[in-house]
Amino acid sequence: MSTSTGEAVSSATVHRTPGDLPAAPRIMGIHHSAWRCRDAAETRWFYESACGLELEAAMVFNEAPGSGLPVRYMHLFFKLADGNFVAFFDVPDSAKEEYFRQRSGFNMHFAMEVATLEELEAFKRRWEAHGLTVYGPADHHFCHSIYTHDPNGIQVEITCKTPAHDAIMAGERAQREEIMAKWTADTAPVKAARLKVVPVAAGPGAVQ
Repeated sequence: MSTSTGEAVSSATVHRTPGDLPAAPRIMGIHHSAWRCRDAAETRWFYESACGLELEAAMVFNEAPGSGLPVRYMHLFFKLADGNFVAFFDVPDSAKEEYFRQRSGFNMHFAMEVATLEELEAFKRRWEAHGLTVYGPADHHFCHSIYTHDPNGIQVEITCKTPAHDAIMAGERAQREEIMAKWTADTAPVKAARLKVVPVAAGPGAVQ
């Protein structure tokens, strides 16, 4: 359920996974990820000029999807090489400058991938030539990354896998349940004090 402001609210006391459901259909990939932008033109400058993406569509609508409430907005789609999209909403009549303050990568970021370190370094130079502040490359062992912020305050990452990427991820997969259980137990007290976390049921019907 959601509030009148669109904030998601859970009515559950415990998250449970029904035990009689068939396997979920396979998700093929991400079609698009979407955020709000301050201005369509400056967002286009960043993603086309600084990032080299193609603007696939700039759709204009006059009512909110689902509710049909009157609202004018533009929906931008920038196409990635794999066919997926980075997308934005320009909704000027309800925009506030505070929506677009730079945010920590812990709160909001996304990563786009290149094939080689040389391409990563090329993007670092390209971003700097556009007057952007660039951090990195950072060595995460399974990947190398550079970071900047787009005009909407979103941290944007470009990353390149290392040769050890698949082996590292396979090792992490093998110990994921142990790590998750320990993290959940270790952080439960501080989360109980600071947040309204709905617990996940253990045993039959729990998330596997």
